[in-house]
Amino acid sequence: MYYNNNYLTMINNKQDYRNLSKNETKIHINFNKKIIISNKITKIQFIQFDKNIIISNSVYFVDFDYKIDKKIKISKNVIKLSYPRKSNIIYKININNFIFLNIRNIKIKDVSVLGNVHTLNLNYCNNIKDASAFGNVHVLNLSEANINDVSALRNVHTLDLSGCENITDVSALGNVHTLDLSHCQNIKDVSALGNVHTLHLYDCPNIKDVSALGNVHTLDLSETNIKDVSALGNVHTLDLCETNIKDVSALGNVHTLDLCGCKNIKDVSALGNVHTLNLSWCRNIKDMSVLENVHTLKLNLRKSILSIEHIKGINKLKNIKWI
Repeated sequence: MYYNNNYLTMINNKQDYRNLSKNETKIHINFNKKIIISNKITKIQFIQFDKNIIISNSVYFVDFDYKIDKKIKISKNVIKLSYPRKSNIIYKININNFIFLNIRNIKIKDVSVLGNVHTLNLNYCNNIKDASAFGNVHVLNLSEANINDVSALRNVHTLDLSGCENITDVSALGNVHTLDLSHCQNIKDVSALGNVHTLHLYDCPNIKDVSALGNVHTLDLSETNIKDVSALGNVHTLDLCETNIKDVSALGNVHTLDLCGCKNIKDVSALGNVHTLNLSWCRNIKDMSVLENVHTLKLNLRKSILSIEHIKGINKLKNIKWI
């Protein structure tokens, strides 16, 4: 969702700005003066600022740094921003220009006019309680928001709702491509999410039944209370780290399998065809002789935890990556 600063042209003063190429597409403005992006820079796509606000008719991406102490008001199609210490300075930006809008960690309530932004990051904006305006957003981050009704978000492509503890019903989200529900501790039923491509359910302790998730491509169930993973044999990338599972016999066709910290697992004889396998901190496994065809086998370094001298076949394995 974010641009890497290494690919941005740094603007440290007005002279740097005057020297900008007409073909510049991504800039990072890092000084205290207001800048008006002129129409001569017609190819600009992304602006990030640390100490100032941008006014532009051509800006498509704007990153409002969360460290800045400023107030935001949204009305009609304009965002108004003002510095509390300089209350006479108000900047206005036309929302219709945005493809990317990042206003994370800022106290904001009324977001009704942001529904046409392509990529919208509102994480840690915990004053947000109504998500009904965001149904047309393509990439949406509402992590830590105080929302409970997500039925309007069924058409969002990439959706981050991690830490939204008021959410209980996710039945409307079955067509979301990439969905992060980590730390949503009141979700119990995920039976409608079987068509999600990438699904993160890390630290969702009330989820017990994952039998409907067998067609998910990338699935994170780490630190959940699931015990039965027999339906997950077709998952491509599966994270079961720190779970209480015992039986992994159905997981032989998983491509990338993380079983780190699964202390109840004893038998891994079915996992010989897994491509990448993490068995770190699985202290009760006694036989690894069948894992010689695993491409990458990850084990932890501490012999006091993984007593390698007592594990059958481990000395013959050449695929171990110690971590």
